[in-house]
Amino acid sequence: MTRVLLVDDEPLVLIGMQGMLNWAALGYEVVGTARNGAEALRAVQEKQPDIVVSDIRMPVMDGFALAEACHKDGSALPAFIMLTSYEEFDYVKRSMRLGVVDYLVKIDLTADGLTAALEHARDTAEKEKKLRMPSPAPVSLDTFRDRLFLQLYGGLFTDRAVFDRQCAELGVTFKAPRHIVAVGSLQTPDLPTSQLVTLSTGVTRMAAETLPKYRPCRVTAMDLRHFSVLLPLEADEDPEAVLAPILKTAGQILYNYFSTAICWAVGRPVNDILKISESQHDAFAALPLLHEGEPVAFYHESPNTQLDHRAQVVGQVQQYIRDHLSERLTLNDVAAVFNFSPNYLSQLFAQNSESGFVEFVTATRITAAKELMASTDLKVYEISDKVGFDSAFYFSKVFKKLEGVSPREYMQRMKVSYVDAKDEATV
Repeated sequence: MTRVLLVDDEPLVLIGMQGMLNWAALGYEVVGTARNGAEALRAVQEKQPDIVVSDIRMPVMDGFALAEACHKDGSALPAFIMLTSYEEFDYVKRSMRLGVVDYLVKIDLTADGLTAALEHARDTAEKEKKLRMPSPAPVSLDTFRDRLFLQLYGGLFTDRAVFDRQCAELGVTFKAPRHIVAVGSLQTPDLPTSQLVTLSTGVTRMAAETLPKYRPCRVTAMDLRHFSVLLPLEADEDPEAVLAPILKTAGQILYNYFSTAICWAVGRPVNDILKISESQHDAFAALPLLHEGEPVAFYHESPNTQLDHRAQVVGQVQQYIRDHLSERLTLNDVAAVFNFSPNYLSQLFAQNSESGFVEFVTATRITAAKELMASTDLKVYEISDKVGFDSAFYFSKVFKKLEGVSPREYMQRMKVSYVDAKDEATV
């Protein structure tokens, strides 16, 4: 709604203008009236109207003095429509300044004339508002590289030529014979969303600055508690021997700075970069293996202990959830798939996972939604349906709670066109 303030020292004129139009139907809201310029100035400061329709001749402060006072800071808002008489017409015509965009002769005032003047003023006000809007921050090529990696992790590249072209455009190359994913996990108690957003952003940014000092890599935020690190490996390198010391060192640096423990779960290496989603899935499946005494866990196909076995079972359930996000995933439904009782499955998650069953399903759906936002043009309600939410409204509510922004705001960030850049990234 465009906000309008009506100003005239004649009560009948104010009443007449208020009843002359169906203001709401035309997209206007009359936010108040005033009987003189001084009263109007206070109303402008309090109610912040977009348009002021004001008489010129008024006691205490006339219309022009009011307009001058409203615009003394150089602002073009509010836009003014002046009411005048025949005797003042030529004077007013010579004084089209001070934010005055139109003038109307009182005695000839009609609904059509007032509507036309309001439309003119609204156009002026909207243009001024656009000028006041902060320019969007320049989007770096890294934003689009993150999008590429989210698509990779989602297994969304089916055409190698398309993938190669995007890599060339973004200056990304994959020269190593093998690649592997480590998932960094913030071991932090429940925090208000705003604090968690700040912490997650800071940790992820510092991880992206710290880890490349030890080994080339790419850090990509996944959700508020996890980020993925894509690392290159030579053909004969042992992932555990090479990566465990690096990840422990980086985790200690992050802990020293943020007082938040970072644990790492590492998947199996892959020979084809287009299969890197498999390594990330393995890493997420290894998350339940993490515990306080061991900050780095590597995925193994054969569990070594009973504890590992339970953690591996949880990892299998988690993978089932990732593969069936569009379906019903209640505790009872998933327990039935694995021939567990709901209570047993709930206990497995409580004892061998970073989060409870419901929390894991929700976080996984949001992560999948982010991958779809990065790689498709689907609408919010279509994404909501694909990742298994009952309604787009509930999806938006949950997304904002976990990510700190609405789905639309997140999508706008991902879809902005990037500017030319010459820098390169190699992993």
